[in-house]
Amino acid sequence: MESAKWDYLFFVCTVTACVFLSNYSFAVVLECPADGRTWVPLGNNCYCFFHLPKSSTIEDVREACRVNVPSADVVSINSEAENSFVTDYSHRIWNGTKNVWLGMSFNVDTDSLTWFDGLDVVYTNWMHGDAYSEDTPVDMCAILHTGSGKWEKVSCEEVSEKAVVCETPMNPPKEKVAANNQALLSALVILSVVVILVGSTVCWFFYQKKYSSSTVFTPFNYYPPFSTPNSDETFLVDAEERE
Repeated sequence: MESAKWDYLFFVCTVTACVFLSNYSFAVVLECPADGRTWVPLGNNCYCFFHLPKSSTIEDVREACRVNVPSADVVSINSEAENSFVTDYSHRIWNGTKNVWLGMSFNVDTDSLTWFDGLDVVYTNWMHGDAYSEDTPVDMCAILHTGSGKWEKVSCEEVSEKAVVCETPMNPPKEKVAANNQALLSALVILSVVVILVGSTVCWFFYQKKYSSSTVFTPFNYYPPFSTPNSDETFLVDAEERE
């Protein structure tokens, strides 16, 4: 019965600590930037669609994406689903078809195309087959035609007016990060206290169980101290011995 009682206590403490941890420690919500522009979420990324008021180069576009959001850059497309999302959502933003900059460039060191975020170009949707050929210019960039979703090679110094789609990873808000860190610290403190209390209780229980049948002090018999007989008693003893 005693063992079952302590097992139940340990179970209740453990469940309480786990519930606290699950409710407060890991409740991290990812959000898009709040910089005054409209960011649209897709997966773990956010996308901002806008149109520059004047003709611009690819570097101008990258700079525009990073305004107030240092992690943002020109969109890189890594799947058919992402390509369809950019194409379809652009129709909700702009009337007619637009040419959207892609965050891509030609790496002369590897003779291959790379995204601005450093990832290799795996998914492609070129208008005229493979983008790479012997006449590929060193300053090659790319655009997406919103009417068809197809890509086309252009010069990075192209000055014709184009639409812009910026992309950035989702991030947890700073205030929520601080709150969750505080909750995690509180949970760890509570869990530590629970573990110490349960451990101490278990040790005390086994100690009592082991030594309950024995005593700490060795029993002994009490013997009263020797008392010296008085003079009358001594006289009677001498008289009996003479007789």
